[in-house]
Amino acid sequence: MSFYEFGKSEEYLLSLLHNGEPPGIEDVVKEAEKFGAPIVSQTGAQLLKLLTILIKPKRILEIGTAIGYSGLIMLLNSSATLYTIDFDERALEKARKNFKKYGVADRVRIFSGDASDIVPMIEGEFDFIFLDGPKGRYYEYLPYLIKLMPKGGVLLCDNVLYSERMYGGREVPKSKQTIADRLAIFMRDVTSAPELVTSVLPVGDGMSLSVKK
Repeated sequence: MSFYEFGKSEEYLLSLLHNGEPPGIEDVVKEAEKFGAPIVSQTGAQLLKLLTILIKPKRILEIGTAIGYSGLIMLLNSSATLYTIDFDERALEKARKNFKKYGVADRVRIFSGDASDIVPMIEGEFDFIFLDGPKGRYYEYLPYLIKLMPKGGVLLCDNVLYSERMYGGREVPKSKQTIADRLAIFMRDVTSAPELVTSVLPVGDGMSLSVKK
């Protein structure tokens, strides 16, 4: 199940993937479809796996746990401890079971609640941050996330093209205009922040990739 509309570039990128889902957790993808939980796209999952292997993070912060799919990708490809946030307790219960099933529960710290309340309270440094929570709140989180990143820390943000709406590929309905406006603020801020070097990638529903200078 996809909660976002992808462009033709995604079709091409998918055709290049010989094994779209990270091996071994295809059942979690099926569970997400059945449960109705939004998860990272197949091409996004591949990028997430690649970055985890390259960065070799020790501490990961994730905003948007869902049922644990993206968390599993990062945990199974590193020795990191994952700190993950979500407000949906039903989804978190499934995430806890999935983390336990794949033997990584001892490396997970789950925070249940609104990320807008939790993120400002977090301390320490995270060498990898994956932002995949409420799109209309990205701009609120960004200043805090930058502070949590050490020099060389990486920030990956999902769904930043918002089903092609951010560049006029699709019309923005009135019901989604506020989210689009707030996401535009985030895109301006993340690409102009003096502390970051950022590139926006046409992967899945769009991902921004930032490194702290």
